[in-house]
Amino acid sequence: MSSKKSSQAQPSPDPAITFQCPGWPPARDAVFTELGLLISSGDWAKYQPEVLDRLRLAIAEFLTCKHVRLVSSGSAAVELALRAAVINPKLQATQATAQDNSIHPTVEVICPAFDYPGNARAVRLIGAVPVLVDNSQSQWTIDPAAVLAAATPRTVAVIASHLYGEIAPIARLREICDQNGWILLEDVCQMPGGRIGDKPLGTFGHVAAWSFGGSKPLTAGCGGAITTNDARIAQRLASYADRPSDAYPLSPLQAAALLPQWSLLADLAPSQSQRLSRLVAAIADQTPGWKFPATNNNGHWPVFYKIPVTVDSALVGAGVTTGQIIDLANALKIPAGQPFRIPGRIAPSRGRVESTQHAQQIAAHSWLIDHRVLAADDSGIDQLAEVLIHLYRSILSLMG
Repeated sequence: MSSKKSSQAQPSPDPAITFQCPGWPPARDAVFTELGLLISSGDWAKYQPEVLDRLRLAIAEFLTCKHVRLVSSGSAAVELALRAAVINPKLQATQATAQDNSIHPTVEVICPAFDYPGNARAVRLIGAVPVLVDNSQSQWTIDPAAVLAAATPRTVAVIASHLYGEIAPIARLREICDQNGWILLEDVCQMPGGRIGDKPLGTFGHVAAWSFGGSKPLTAGCGGAITTNDARIAQRLASYADRPSDAYPLSPLQAAALLPQWSLLADLAPSQSQRLSRLVAAIADQTPGWKFPATNNNGHWPVFYKIPVTVDSALVGAGVTTGQIIDLANALKIPAGQPFRIPGRIAPSRGRVESTQHAQQIAAHSWLIDHRVLAADDSGIDQLAEVLIHLYRSILSLMG
């Protein structure tokens, strides 16, 4: 995302000091082979060819998961998972017992205020009310204490997203949801291959949503999946999406492109961790006003879709904006952008915002680097380190 230009003069990039970012997705021979076999067999034109079953099996084996539904996008995955998990009879019963129609007479789903905006929209699409709550302090993911504070008798579910290389406190959230009879929807769209210890993300919630869109770490251009061990959720999902053909299909060509990527998924977190650690070690002494995320914290192994860089308050106080940093980074060919926007308030008919203080603070002090940089080899990481140091010095020159 391009930021607004600063009124201050900005240093011109030195063409000799720019980063050669790896292309995405990587050109893998195995993907071309799988696609070629599908096309030559003619199975690419079938409704349910074998390649779809092979992908479902690969996902199920990776997660030790009983039910895998392939869908058209990550956004569709979140909406369909909510439709299947937030049981309609419970919604109707809550409506019938509501005492005050001026207060939302329907069920509520607690969501992070800082998140992909499509998740809150999905809650509204199923007829429920999104309740937006804050991050933990200095963190990117939803605060369990804020979840408990926002709960009402109408609460039926919680959405928890793993974001920006930070694993949400998913075990604690599952405990809270089980104690209260709520559904936990785990959004793994940005973090396929992440894990806590040996347990992969996507296996902590009652149901999980996955995305294979765009420049995601697992990509087929678009597509997604829903995974669960709950047979009731799987059955309700099938009854909604099968008409009798699949109303939200992943295409055979997309499945063929994804299959070889799943075989490499177990190595994604360690390889990204090694490269990010190398990068941070190379620049830490030269960029004291920037904080990068941890790569392995108490057995948490994240996968990065966006790498957040938090700017020291002293730099922000001196008048340096994250917009200036992003503009200069992009000029140096570093793929950079802004964090998600956080709603300050929304119309009562569209939900409610409980708290956003911590989310607003960390978002205002941070900028993002795309995960494509972590596909570079060691020499590429060293080149990126050189360019980031040059960027930091350029920012200091703006301070005068």
